[in-house]
Amino acid sequence: MKIQEVRFDKSVSIQDTELFFDARKEIIFVGRSNVGKSSLMNAIFHKKDLVKTSSRPGKTKTANLFLVNNKFYYTDLPGYGFAKLGKELKEHLDALISWYVEERKPYIKQVVILIDSKIWPQETDRDMYEYLLRLEMPVVFVLSKVDRLSKWERQKSREFTKDIFFWQQIFEVSSMKGVWVKELQRFLGESLK
Repeated sequence: MKIQEVRFDKSVSIQDTELFFDARKEIIFVGRSNVGKSSLMNAIFHKKDLVKTSSRPGKTKTANLFLVNNKFYYTDLPGYGFAKLGKELKEHLDALISWYVEERKPYIKQVVILIDSKIWPQETDRDMYEYLLRLEMPVVFVLSKVDRLSKWERQKSREFTKDIFFWQQIFEVSSMKGVWVKELQRFLGESLK
């Protein structure tokens, strides 16, 4: 699927109800804070700063929906697992993620879990994967920021991630250099058919 048009549509929090009446197919992006979700989405959209990026963890506090080709949603969910956010905010963001996924489950065609290739999968990533497995959600993994690794480090990161997540499909991307972004976008487009 070629992306011809994309625009920010809306931000959604747990208090919103309008979401229940929207039956568009959707791709959602999840991952730890500062893993590169916004940068990857911008690379997929061929836009520099449509999806707001920040160096400050926990800045995204809502589900941000982007309407693609006037037909589908690509959704940026808040980052999880950043301890310094404070217990109350962390619990709020985790609740928003689970509420959103469970409410939108019939329409979500792919969940993209981003893992920082330099940090490798963390316990929070495993928890998210197990949660999505229980919901029988389709999952694909993206190792982000691979341009920061040597060839050997990249291979180790890939192998470790495959071992942890039972050889699920993994894309290794660099939003900055465009590595494997087209291939990922093609895969996501197929998911929406």
